[in-house]
Amino acid sequence: MKNIVIIGAGDLGKEIVWLIEDINKRRPTYLILGFLDDEIAKNQKEFYGYKVLGPVDRLDELTVPFSGVMAFQDGSVRRRIAESHPKVANWETIIHPTAVIADSSKIGKGSIFFPQTTVSVDSQLGKFGLYYIHSTVCNDCSVGNYVSVMTGASILEHAKVGDGCFLAAGSCVYPHRQVGKEVKAGVEATISRDCSDGAEVNEKGSGFFLFK
Repeated sequence: MKNIVIIGAGDLGKEIVWLIEDINKRRPTYLILGFLDDEIAKNQKEFYGYKVLGPVDRLDELTVPFSGVMAFQDGSVRRRIAESHPKVANWETIIHPTAVIADSSKIGKGSIFFPQTTVSVDSQLGKFGLYYIHSTVCNDCSVGNYVSVMTGASILEHAKVGDGCFLAAGSCVYPHRQVGKEVKAGVEATISRDCSDGAEVNEKGSGFFLFK
């Protein structure tokens, strides 16, 4: 069993417990040591059935071997924690048993794949990504670090998505588009054109795509 610490005692933290417990039902893999969180009440000893170990800075003080996983939707928070704690060598990638990831695709450390997520062939996914329920990455895509792809969002074939992007529920990156860093797509928004760094896309659209 691998010791694991969840950073973030909130809604996503509870869901990470769910993923880990589902993994353990298939094969005992992880032992949850507890949560680290800066905002939890100082006198709170337990969250969602597991110990509260203290604030995030305790990452550098834990003496037992462990792997960490970050439970924050905001990729900038994941980036800040990872960069503030370079001594943490073991960031775990959590993959729900129902997620489907092609063997020819590469995924970065510290990423989380929720139920029914799909990653098709020959795609490259960066570190500390969040891929929520029913999200899809199609073939030959390039996805940067600290990207959040929320419920039902899709990155279609040959698209490139930069670091720190947030694709809200039901949003879609069209095939062959190039999306810069820190781009935010709203709920059900479609990114049909190339986007520069920091763009916000909220327009909805529809279309039929056939690329050879």
